Amino acid sequence: MKIKAHGKVNLALDILGVREDGKHDMDMVNAPVNLCDEIELEANDKGRDEIFCRNQQLPDSNTISKTLNLLRQHGLKKHYTIHLTKAIPEKAGLGGGSADAAALLWALDELEDLQLSLPQLEEIGFQIGADVPCCLHKGFVRVQGAGERVTDLEVDWSIPVVLVQGTQKISTAQAFANFDASEPRPLDIDIVQDAVRKRDIGLLYQTMTNAFEPQAFATIDELAQIKEDMQDAGLVRVMMTGSGSCLMGFSVDDEVLEDAVEILKQKYPFVWKGKIGL
Repeated sequence: MKIKAHGKVNLALDILGVREDGKHDMDMVNAPVNLCDEIELEANDKGRDEIFCRNQQLPDSNTISKTLNLLRQHGLKKHYTIHLTKAIPEKAGLGGGSADAAALLWALDELEDLQLSLPQLEEIGFQIGADVPCCLHKGFVRVQGAGERVTDLEVDWSIPVVLVQGTQKISTAQAFANFDASEPRPLDIDIVQDAVRKRDIGLLYQTMTNAFEPQAFATIDELAQIKEDMQDAGLVRVMMTGSGSCLMGFSVDDEVLEDAVEILKQKYPFVWKGKIGL
């Protein structure tokens, strides 16, 4: 069985504080992108799981192992050999590991007829990672709490986008540490949700926001150059995709997007053109 694991972007991201359990209280508007990892899985009779990526076996700390182990508490019986083909870059803010876990949750629930509800899958997913509940959804969502509260915005919309990542990376832990040392300002997430629900691209461009950006740009000098290059290539509303070092830029003109990709590929290792919303 082969499945696709879609990455995600944050169209809005605010951090409201730190909860008593140590997790950050978030408010976000997220959406899937059609940039996908591919997971090939097959049941085996070895009595153990095998997980490979780039022909190397992965350690047990990966999100796929966590998914399998947690599902065994909910009726999963078989062991699996899994081959993961990565397309979503690491430390990019695109939720690659979370996307893999979410796709596997859906697939194994179907394969072994576990009959888990979406709330049950979200609860399991949240034990794997904060972005997993969001990645279980197929469209635009409002995400609150530490990632466990997800509300479908029920919007059928597709937004062209170009993603660019340079050589410098930001881990989620580093991004939160940088934010905690800063003086944050309150952000308006409701207006971004309204823009999505109205499918108002102009309003969305004006209101998209990411609380990680000020400290990330102060810490990673390459980000400012990437943003400038993307804007010079004709892209608008260039901003971070999440907590990582990938930037996204927009245009409603496909020719502008194509030209931008050709220009940016000459300088940066990861440049991708696709769409937000499935």
